[in-house]
Amino acid sequence: MAGSQEVDITGTFEMPPVEERVTIPSSFQARPTRLSYLVISSLMDQIISGSLSTGFSLPPEPVLCQDFKVSRSVIRESVKLLEEKGLVVARQGQGTTVQPIDQWNLLDPLVLDAYIRNDQSLTIYDDLIEVRAALEGQMARRAAVTMSESQLEDLYLRLQGLESLLDDPNRYATADLAYHDLINRYSGHVLARSIIRTFQPIALVNAYYGRTHRSREDNMRSHLGHAKIYEEILMRNPEGAAKAVEDHILGSWETYKQSLLDSNLKAD
Repeated sequence: MAGSQEVDITGTFEMPPVEERVTIPSSFQARPTRLSYLVISSLMDQIISGSLSTGFSLPPEPVLCQDFKVSRSVIRESVKLLEEKGLVVARQGQGTTVQPIDQWNLLDPLVLDAYIRNDQSLTIYDDLIEVRAALEGQMARRAAVTMSESQLEDLYLRLQGLESLLDDPNRYATADLAYHDLINRYSGHVLARSIIRTFQPIALVNAYYGRTHRSREDNMRSHLGHAKIYEEILMRNPEGAAKAVEDHILGSWETYKQSLLDSNLKAD
């Protein structure tokens, strides 16, 4: 996730005033096997977009069953899962109410995906990029100390492979991700790598929607960052390696973000 395609990001949504009520998506006409998934997705989108604001009480079970045309067991399963994800809380005698954002589990794949879809400002990406830069910086710091000679050779070969793909944007983007992940894996920091591998695929899928073209210049800029990271790790410079990773990730995001904003302005 580097270069202009670096999309490896909580903001306030400015939503127009709307009447707070649960709406039923037309997709329910399809009657899929896991109806609870559609119930969850519908309610989640409405909560995260702000259509159903903090403190809003969901209708009672019978009403939700009638509106969504599903059984009570489906509604109960759906509400239970929403509660586990922190979006609602069910209290005896008080019904089920929408929770504030600081209670949401944003590392849950469904919640994060919905949050990204409903954030028009890209601020969630700013957050994700900062988290990624911090975590990968820490892993590069550790890798500079712990990587073996054979692992350094693997990284060098991966860097050479990247250089051979400068004229192939799609393949370069894939190899780019693999290069970063190799450093993360060789760092031995299992938790940090796992966190990144949790949110990165979701961020990529959403961020590449309507993506701008990635040029050879973009790839070259990214490649210089990759080479700098390798050099700092090779010199066994933990702080230099961390800084090289952070500068590369944050700089790449700013470049891509600007190109994305410019592209959207032209489309308007």
